[in-house]
Amino acid sequence: MDQIEAYLWATPNSRRVTILFEELGLSYHIHAVNIRTGAQFAPEILALNPYGKLPIVTWIEPEQKAGHEAGQRHVLWESGAILIRFAERFGRFLPDDAMARDAVMQWLMVALTSVGPMSGQAHHWTELADEKPLAALRHHQGLVARVYRMLDAHLADRPYLAADYSLADIAAYPWIDESAWTGLRLADFPHLFAWHQRIGARPAVQRAMRLPKGARLD
Repeated sequence: MDQIEAYLWATPNSRRVTILFEELGLSYHIHAVNIRTGAQFAPEILALNPYGKLPIVTWIEPEQKAGHEAGQRHVLWESGAILIRFAERFGRFLPDDAMARDAVMQWLMVALTSVGPMSGQAHHWTELADEKPLAALRHHQGLVARVYRMLDAHLADRPYLAADYSLADIAAYPWIDESAWTGLRLADFPHLFAWHQRIGARPAVQRAMRLPKGARLD
């Protein structure tokens, strides 16, 4: 893969990608797309992803692949798709062994379908919505608390979501790092809290969480 271009903002979904890229030691160029100004709906972004969502990654395949000519720029969006594609390409963070891969995939799906979406909905009611009905807030905080309790119990006797550090941890971490958005205290979930500290101490994660430079959500 050559000339990797990443269209990102300082969101948990974008940071999934920067964490993986930093862990892989890839060289890539970031285009900071300010979602607070609606830049994700600019024509040049919609030409890459008609959904107008981040992250988006493009790259050039130097050799001919099935369905793609050598030198053709490839476009991929959705954070989960990007994580799986690059993990498979570089042979890291997604095991080849079927049982080990299944374990990573099931927890990756928890991160993609529960941790992220539920946290995002809770954040809507804690901060972003003009009106903040208490029933909606409590409902979505309850959904986040449920998945936090599950993760906390699972991490009671293991350091990572699967056997080793994997895509599952990479996908879950940026959303857990923003637990304050949900109105919950991460310290109330001690094993999840310890996992968060453990993942956050990784140098690649620390570099990734500072990217894209200058992009802030507040």
